[in-house]
Amino acid sequence: MCPPGVDQTMRSPQQWLLYAPELEQRHSFTEEGDGWGTKFSEIFSEGDKLFDTWAMLARPAHSRLKRTPLKSDGRRGLFDLLSNELIDMILEHVVEDPVDTMALGLTCEGFWYPVSQFIHTSYIKSAAPWANTKIILQGSYSTTLPLSLVESPAVSKATRYNGSRMPSSRKLFWAGWDFEQPKTLKQVEREWRTAAVMHKESSHIPDSRWDELQEQLTTSYLFPCDQNWLLRNFTNKEFVSSGHSTQRNIGRSEKSVEGLRFEDVLLMKIFWASHSHHERSDKECHPSVWAGHCFDVVTEAFHKAEGGDGWRDVTAETERDVVAWKLAQGC
Repeated sequence: MCPPGVDQTMRSPQQWLLYAPELEQRHSFTEEGDGWGTKFSEIFSEGDKLFDTWAMLARPAHSRLKRTPLKSDGRRGLFDLLSNELIDMILEHVVEDPVDTMALGLTCEGFWYPVSQFIHTSYIKSAAPWANTKIILQGSYSTTLPLSLVESPAVSKATRYNGSRMPSSRKLFWAGWDFEQPKTLKQVEREWRTAAVMHKESSHIPDSRWDELQEQLTTSYLFPCDQNWLLRNFTNKEFVSSGHSTQRNIGRSEKSVEGLRFEDVLLMKIFWASHSHHERSDKECHPSVWAGHCFDVVTEAFHKAEGGDGWRDVTAETERDVVAWKLAQGC
C-alpha cells in the first residue's frame, strides 16, 4: 500500500477526459457516463458517444423564433379570452416544469402560441453550452498543462483541494472526473417531445394537428444545411470551413472525401498528453496545438456580420495535419 499523498495515477491504464475545466463540465465516452476504460482509439470512432461538436459548440444561424401562427379554425376556449398579461402571469408559474408547460400549451390554440415561443427561446438559450470556453482532451498521465490553462482559476481550485504530491495537471484531471455533464440542445428538445407525448391522449388533438405541433418542436431550423459553417478557434483567431472538404455531419454517417468531420478536427487538435507514453516525434503533425483553447461553430454569414477581420483560414493545413495524424495513430 502506498503512503498517503503518493501519486498512483500510473498504476492503472491511462484514462482520457474531454472537459471544460472553467465550467466544471465534462463529456463521457462510455454508456455508464463515467468514461472509465475508454481506449484512445475509441474516442475517434463513430459510435453514439463520440463527442458531438454541433451539440456543444454550434450557435444558431439566427435568433429569430420559429413562427407558429394561430389556427383560426382550431379549438377555442375560455382561456383564449384572457389578455396577454394574464397569460404571461400564468406561464411564469409553470415554465420551470416542461410537463406542466406542455399541458398548458395543449389546452387550446391561444395557449399553444406563447408556449411554443417559450420552447424555442429555451432552444436558443440551450445551444452551444461550451462555446467560447477552454476545452481539452487530456490524458491522465500528463505532467504538464498547455499554457492557456496554466493560469486558469480551475487549476488553482483543483490544487487547493488536492494535497497530494501529483503534478497540477493530474490534480486538474482528477478534479474534472467529478464534473457534471452539460445538458445539450438535443436533450432539451427530447424533454419537450417527451412532455408532449405524455399529454397526447388526454389532449384529444386530431392527428393532423398533432403532426404539425411535432414539427414545430424541431430544432433543425436553427442550423440550416444550405449554409457554410465555420469551426472557430477564438484563442488563435483561426477557423476551419465546411465549404472545403471538411463537412457538417448531422447524421454521423456523412463524410467528406477525406473522411473528416468537425469532430475529427477538434478532437485531434485538442488532445493533450505530455508523458512519454503518448509523446510524438513527428514534427509534421501538431495534434495538441489547440488544447485548452476556446471554440464555437457558426455560419460564415454570422462570422462576417460579427466582423471577420483578423481571422485566418486554416482549413487546408488542418486537414493535412489531421489526415497525417490519423494515419500515424491508425485511427
